[in-house]
Amino acid sequence: MLTTPTSTRFRRLAAGIVAAATAVALVPAAASATTSFGSSLNHEPANAGASCVADDSVPSPPCTHVGSYYPGTSGRVKAPFDGTVVSLKIRAQGPTTLTFHLVRVRNLSADHNSGQAKVVATSRVLHVQGPSSTDQDNGVYPVETFHVHLRVHKGDVVAVDTTNNTAEYCSDGTPGQLTFNPPLQAGAGFRANTGVDHCLLLVQAAEKHGH
Repeated sequence: MLTTPTSTRFRRLAAGIVAAATAVALVPAAASATTSFGSSLNHEPANAGASCVADDSVPSPPCTHVGSYYPGTSGRVKAPFDGTVVSLKIRAQGPTTLTFHLVRVRNLSADHNSGQAKVVATSRVLHVQGPSSTDQDNGVYPVETFHVHLRVHKGDVVAVDTTNNTAEYCSDGTPGQLTFNPPLQAGAGFRANTGVDHCLLLVQAAEKHGH
């Protein structure tokens, strides 16, 4: 059977389409995948709202809470690679207003009660709604998502500034957060913590590779 120029062109076109599809299939799926760090959000918030001052009868000043410790499966402290934080997930017991930071931590003590930190990136102010009255009556604490775009480096840690940290799980005295009063400031150097919040910070950051 004679091959006509038209059928030859068709076969070449079909081969090109198959090759292009194969090339797309070979692109690693992980290239666009997100990886999270901070809380795994596998705890519901409880006994939240810890103050940064020893006397809880005094109105709490704004301070920085650094998620410096997540035991077991409760989370991952540090960003696993350089990339971009594209969203935050927060699970709160009640309404709160906070500012998210990426911080660098050093000289963390073996008992997780002391260390130094500095701010490396800061989000806009976030208004967390917390559960509705119906959800709260039913013991449901939804996860709220906020879209951001923050450059992150491997080893960065999640932190928030707030006067009322309702996004935390307080149960057994785990030293989950270093606190800084007054708050850490962008552009400043490392500072030693002024206290410890014995609760797990329920804030998760999702990052992608690259910008």
